[in-house]
Amino acid sequence: MEPTAPSLTEEDLTEVKKDALENLRVYLCEKIIAERHFDHLRAKKILSREDTEEISCRTSSRKRAGKLLDYLQENPKGLDTLVESIRREKTQNFLIQKITDEVLKLRNIKLEHLKDGATNNFCRTNSDESNFSEKLRASTVIYHPEGESSTAPFFSTESSLNLPVLEVGRTDNPTFSSTTLPRPGDPGAPPLPPELQLEGGGTCGNSSEMFLPLRSRALSRQ
Repeated sequence: MEPTAPSLTEEDLTEVKKDALENLRVYLCEKIIAERHFDHLRAKKILSREDTEEISCRTSSRKRAGKLLDYLQENPKGLDTLVESIRREKTQNFLIQKITDEVLKLRNIKLEHLKDGATNNFCRTNSDESNFSEKLRASTVIYHPEGESSTAPFFSTESSLNLPVLEVGRTDNPTFSSTTLPRPGDPGAPPLPPELQLEGGGTCGNSSEMFLPLRSRALSRQ
């Protein structure tokens, strides 16, 4: 997106013309004869009768021209009307070129300032949008210590704790496998309860019969 070309408002143009009169004040006071422009300026409502009388009270042509410029600076159309009056008189057309050059110079300076301001604002806006995008991306991406970015989940499927995983029916893990117990009657085996001992005096009969559930043995004896 390109920044829009700046343009001067009416207020900007009025300020430019006022500055042009101020910059050319010394030159115009030497060249302008104020009385020659009274009629045209009064006809255009730039000056009043009292204004012309106030100007005429000045003791020198230079001071009268200076007072005339004061009134012209107070009116947004003062400079334009003065140029019209000079053109109408046809005796000092060189003043028109001098005034026009000064106005154009100040106008271009004003436009350049506005252009620089618009460009700076445009660059600042783009910079703010870029910074916002970077912050938004940084808030949604995990950064590893080595600087690589990743959007993977916070926890990997391979646990770093290496916890054992138990599966039903699996006894491969020696930690969780059952130890083989001694059979009844073998050395180290606990003694049988009295009701399970045979009448033969503690000798073992059919080993499979010994391991029948108590309820099944009781039913068989009945």
